[in-house]
Amino acid sequence: MPIILICLIAVYAGLGVFVWLHQRKRGETHYPVRLEWAVLAPALLAHGTVLLLPVLRDQVLITGFGYSLSLIVWLMLMMYCLGSFFYNLRGLQLLLYPCAALSLLLGLLFPGRFIGYQVDDLPFMLHVGSSLLAYGLFGIVTLFAVLILLLNRNLHRRRLSPVVRFLPPLLSLEKMMFRGMAAGFVLLTYSVVSGTFFSESVFGKPLALTHKTVFGIASWLIYGGLLLKHSMMSWRGKKAAVWTIIGFISLILAYVGSKFVLEVVLNH
Repeated sequence: MPIILICLIAVYAGLGVFVWLHQRKRGETHYPVRLEWAVLAPALLAHGTVLLLPVLRDQVLITGFGYSLSLIVWLMLMMYCLGSFFYNLRGLQLLLYPCAALSLLLGLLFPGRFIGYQVDDLPFMLHVGSSLLAYGLFGIVTLFAVLILLLNRNLHRRRLSPVVRFLPPLLSLEKMMFRGMAAGFVLLTYSVVSGTFFSESVFGKPLALTHKTVFGIASWLIYGGLLLKHSMMSWRGKKAAVWTIIGFISLILAYVGSKFVLEVVLNH
């Protein structure tokens, strides 16, 4: 497992360096998509196999910090691959590959506790599955928000850097950000409702007002408010991107951040 993770970190980091160097030299022209996919596809296959083997072998879902982080990274990369067939996601790789490599490195250095849950517990699996998919989608949405801030900054300076020339138009980025946010919000709504109002059937215990609950509801309110303002007032631009990032920080604190504190820092 550590050897495979180290190889995956090297592959994702190498892809990140490759994309950055290419866009600085050539911008959007002649981007070698086939070469990127020839490297990414086997890496994702190996990554997914490592994640699924314990589930298939032992019929348990592992929820430790390192495993959870690795699973979220894999979901984000899979969403990027699938989304590439329907949307122009050029430029997302600039942030996605470095983030993937860094996240896997954190998971390797701080694996946390390997806690397993039986996969036949349907309410719990639906709750965890929706939460992880929401994390992956909002992770992609947050990267879009960062690209929007980068593009806004360059446009206001009236200076188009090679990075900006590599990106899709600003309106396209904002459109994809809000579409991804809407899909993620549906998943997050199920996760929040099932974890809050049906806590006893999902977790086997009554609802407790913990930091996980507070930050989870806070992120749900932030994303819900953003979608409401966008639909009613066509709210967009820099402020919308900033609040999107704040929403993801709150979501991180609700689950991955709390796991890091409990399993790595406090060793509980």
